[in-house]
Amino acid sequence: MPAYHRRHVRKALEVDFKALEATGAGELLFTGADLSEGGTFLKSDLLLEQGDGLSLRFSIPGAIEPVQTQARVAWVRRFPGVDEVSGMGIEFVAMNDTDRQTLLKYLLAES
Repeated sequence: MPAYHRRHVRKALEVDFKALEATGAGELLFTGADLSEGGTFLKSDLLLEQGDGLSLRFSIPGAIEPVQTQARVAWVRRFPGVDEVSGMGIEFVAMNDTDRQTLLKYLLAES
């Protein structure tokens, strides 16, 4: 997705995400390529469908507790181009205030 479509600034960060499908059917592991207040890109050959709901948990460098959020698959890259990887654009749809502040603190910190 081109950068001009994004509502939030993204920070490059490779972090592991643990995901539960909205049904709670099982745990999936993904690697995120970047992070913003509004979402992330999960690199994966296992692709969910646009609109699918997820419960995500991930650790932010320097944070004591992992961040948890409810999310949805916003878009899917099934056929990556040159210098791209397959994966999914994920939108965070619900996050408690403590986790949101942890995320914002990390995103606003100087690299």
